[in-house]
Amino acid sequence: MARTVAVILAAGAGRRLGGLSKPLLRWNGRTLSGLAMQAAHDAGTEPLLVLGHRSDEVLGTLRAEEADLLSGTSVVHLQQSCAMADSLQAGVHRAAEGAADHVLLMLVDQPSIGAAAARAVLAAHRRQRITRGRIQGQPSHPVLLDTPDALAAAALAVGDEGARRFLRQHEHRTTWVPLDGIAEAWDVDAPGDLKRLRGGAAGRCAAE
Repeated sequence: MARTVAVILAAGAGRRLGGLSKPLLRWNGRTLSGLAMQAAHDAGTEPLLVLGHRSDEVLGTLRAEEADLLSGTSVVHLQQSCAMADSLQAGVHRAAEGAADHVLLMLVDQPSIGAAAARAVLAAHRRQRITRGRIQGQPSHPVLLDTPDALAAAALAVGDEGARRFLRQHEHRTTWVPLDGIAEAWDVDAPGDLKRLRGGAAGRCAAE
């Protein structure tokens, strides 16, 4: 049976948030890292959490609050300061070393893109295709790739672009999966975004 590893990119330094740790931010009482691991698990994938900034603190919190989930999650530690490309490369290489057939890319700072979105992308995937979510007509996560494609994307990644360069080059073989109604595209990137977290979930996304 094919194995899919969900690489959760969570190593950023949170510079635009004044150094806050995104994995430690909370939505509806749970850390964003805990929510991402839960979504990956509930979608039937194997979570792999890539940490960097304040990783010891993140792991301490997860051990205290998400012990069961953490026990089934692989963790990659990077240096305190690293770019998106470093996170992508580290996560994809670890997944490949573990003989994953597919890699599902998820971002820790998009808590309203959860298990339902991941399941929809997984269900639509076909071999040698790139399968991506689309919300309100715009490209979004999750992104599902066969492992050879994930390795190729990692090799092309530079700075904070992540897989963007590879995805642009291979848009012609991308399968788009509409996620409207089961996910929302907002992320936590700037101080103003923290207000949405404090407000909690609204409507359907709360139940994922």
